[in-house]
Amino acid sequence: MDEWWKRNIDIAKGDYEASDIEDMTGRIPLLLDKCKVGGKIDLAVTDLRKVYDKAVSFVQQIRDENKSDSFKWKWYVRLIQRSGHY
Repeated sequence: MDEWWKRNIDIAKGDYEASDIEDMTGRIPLLLDKCKVGGKIDLAVTDLRKVYDKAVSFVQQIRDENKSDSFKWKWYVRLIQRSGHY
């Protein structure tokens, strides 16, 4: 990540911290590049929105598949929380 920020040192982050931007893009340089619009970070770009929508859809699918087994759902949520993505 440090290298990406070094190459993009002049990019305007707006009200976001670098860590917020990294969290939203999953620290994926290709997504970070897609969020560069006109010399600033735009977290509302279509490519990032598509990834977000797919992630939400996946979580909803997992929840629906496990709603009858609260133990499985709680286990899944716990794994996500431990990975620092919740």
